[in-house]
Amino acid sequence: MKKPISLRDYLVQNIQFLKDNPDKLSILIESGRYRSTLATGYSMESICPVRFLIQDFSGDPDLIAFLLFQWLRVHQSELMANLEKNKNAVKFEAEILDNDKVDVLFEVELTERVILTKNQDGSFSFSYPEEPQLTAALPATSCELIDDHGN
Repeated sequence: MKKPISLRDYLVQNIQFLKDNPDKLSILIESGRYRSTLATGYSMESICPVRFLIQDFSGDPDLIAFLLFQWLRVHQSELMANLEKNKNAVKFEAEILDNDKVDVLFEVELTERVILTKNQDGSFSFSYPEEPQLTAALPATSCELIDDHGN
């Protein structure tokens, strides 16, 4: 569960309110799952439906959404690139407490590969590979269509 911790660290580092009040951020994973196949090897994947709550937030909640999308670009980019997943990738709820404060809850489902390697002594090592990054499309090039029939 490296990604939820990474997300927490990122939000605290980049939102001044959370730098000053890290105790106002709580993260909960409900109904998380692990899956593995009968493929060779021992590796698995964790699926973490992450809910994070920022209480008494006095800033603009759009800032939180913006930063969440910046983090997702690197750590879970298919939620942005896949149009079907994108439709429900980030959910939120808010309770407006007064003119200056809001409790805001965000939900996002994170997946994480866990690579297990069996050591010579029979123990196992766990590693968490970086997410594959999307490559930018190449620029359009000019071309000329040539008819195979000499026209």
